[in-house]
Amino acid sequence: MKEEAILDIERKAVERLNNLRRDSEISEQQLGEMAFPRATNKRAKINALRIPRSNTGSPLRFRLGDFCSICHALGKHPGVELVKLWDNVDTSNE
Repeated sequence: MKEEAILDIERKAVERLNNLRRDSEISEQQLGEMAFPRATNKRAKINALRIPRSNTGSPLRFRLGDFCSICHALGKHPGVELVKLWDNVDTSNE
């Protein structure tokens, strides 16, 4: 898979989980506390996935473990959520 396709699925995953968070009426702070209880700044960890950093101009890369932790906190199965995303991503290697 090309790097741009990988970045595309990461961004779509962040968007999907953010929409699920809003639909559940959970704040970024609450989600951060549930998904990353040991993080120093829980809200910032969630926020950094969406908001571009000033030094690079792009958000943090979305690690698989973070995806699973956030899905679990939202009561969603990571595998099911990934399958839903997969159908909307161009995975061609052209």
